[in-house]
Amino acid sequence: MKLASRAGIDTAHAEVWGKDSDTPVALIRRFDRGENGQRKPYVSAATLLQASRQETLSYLDLLRAMRRYCGDYADDARQLWRRLVFNLLITNVDDHLQNLGFVYAGQQRWRLAPAFDLNPFPHRDRVSRTPLNAKAGRIRSVQMLLDHAGAFEHTPESARQVLKQVVVALSAWRDVASSREIGMPKAQQAHLAPAFEHEQTIEAKCD
Repeated sequence: MKLASRAGIDTAHAEVWGKDSDTPVALIRRFDRGENGQRKPYVSAATLLQASRQETLSYLDLLRAMRRYCGDYADDARQLWRRLVFNLLITNVDDHLQNLGFVYAGQQRWRLAPAFDLNPFPHRDRVSRTPLNAKAGRIRSVQMLLDHAGAFEHTPESARQVLKQVVVALSAWRDVASSREIGMPKAQQAHLAPAFEHEQTIEAKCD
């Protein structure tokens, strides 16, 4: 979550409690509540698509729904692409459509909700759970994302700029993990390293 914020992703506020204990806990502030505790309407991406758990829908299917329902579609589409780059480079392969959502923005419009469930999976195949589209299939590479960046309202130049920003943010992952705010032990960092340091990271840096 801290890395995502550094990478320009709108992220729910998160803190680690009990980092010096055997069972540290991540606390994530609710973003579907107002200052006085009133509830803000929220729907998952699956709900926006009116999809059942049995259906296999893609990010491009989601873009079509976003174009219809989002008040600032272009900004939300570009933000979504940034998140897909981030997910690939941290090996977050639990990117199902219930882990992505929208907050009501008024006047029958919605906006992409802050990111709230971002987890590296160091020993899993680096393949997204949600397909990019029906033809391309699941996300496997930086190049695949760059090839489809135009569908997310990016020019080739803006897409490469976003990629660079995400790479720079993730290059500091060990420093963030070791910070007093997080306090991750070196052994746990070693366990997570394959999620952050891999061939797609190298490709992203070289692009």
